[in-house]
Amino acid sequence: MFKILIVRSFSTAVKRPKVKLSKADVIKRLNYENKALFGAVIKPTAKRKTKTKSTEQVMLPKTTAHPVVESEYTSEIFWQSRNFSRVKIPNGDGGENESYPTGLVIPFTDKELQAITKFPLVPSDRGIVESQWKLHEQHESDQYKSPSVNRILSATMPEASRQALIRWKTSKITELGEEGFQLLQKEIFARGSTLHATLETWLSGCDPSEEAIEKTGILWRSVSGALKDVERPAKLIEQKLYHPYLHYNGVVDCITSIKGHYHVIEWKTSDNPKTSVGATYDAPVQLCAYLGALQANGEHCDSRIQKGAIFVAYTSGKPANVHILEPSEMRRYWLQWLHRVQEYWTRYRDGTLPEPI
Repeated sequence: MFKILIVRSFSTAVKRPKVKLSKADVIKRLNYENKALFGAVIKPTAKRKTKTKSTEQVMLPKTTAHPVVESEYTSEIFWQSRNFSRVKIPNGDGGENESYPTGLVIPFTDKELQAITKFPLVPSDRGIVESQWKLHEQHESDQYKSPSVNRILSATMPEASRQALIRWKTSKITELGEEGFQLLQKEIFARGSTLHATLETWLSGCDPSEEAIEKTGILWRSVSGALKDVERPAKLIEQKLYHPYLHYNGVVDCITSIKGHYHVIEWKTSDNPKTSVGATYDAPVQLCAYLGALQANGEHCDSRIQKGAIFVAYTSGKPANVHILEPSEMRRYWLQWLHRVQEYWTRYRDGTLPEPI
């Protein structure tokens, strides 16, 4: 290429010996000739360069978050990533420390995997959408297991939250020791389990005993005032559910009527104020996952159930917050859940699921 340019430049000079060109004119002429020979130079667009720079700027704060801030919300994420239901699903969830399966066959075709995000929250007219999907008659097979809702949420947790949670766990183990951290986990689990047990009694139509109320302690004082609009006995309590099309399972806390309208309900506890739905992290996504599984189940399907409610009881005894999700909000969070399901099965297939925390 350089030889061609030199020859071309030299020949031009030979043809026009009497014309004296400035350096700028020589460069312009060479550029013109190069363009004629090889075409215009392709330059990277400014937009792509700006996007790369922007991405780096966004990612940096996530990896340098202050540990004090992390400690306030990662403990809540830790709570959210665990299942506190007293009902256990055989062979469905595995132990908390069980590794995620990787690089295995999945229960979907490539076409179905791509179409997961279009699956309806409530049954479509005449079941047109559902009829195009394979109906799983069994929860398990020799090739794959149905993951729980909590397992999917934990495996697809945003990387920034995941790293913050790992740092929080590491700092707690350093502070309390391995045994102390195990005791902390048991305390958190027992707190949620005790509240669920007392609420289960109340929702069945019976008043909890004084012993049960005393055991639940300050959490009952926090949540009891928020139950005035909740009807009992409830339609469903601690019900095991399985989505026969999207192949996941879970246990819904409760389905009952609030002010005359059926709601899917999640009971949560917290040390910190949760005055908005956003502050409850994945709780609304979890809620929609249960509603979707319920609506896809012929035995429990009920088109009247389209709303959700998250009750947050406080360890301080402060009156519980109740977050009501209207049908439009439920549909929005359902779409988020479908993306998480799609991500889970894609990474399951590709063998890229992260190790459990």
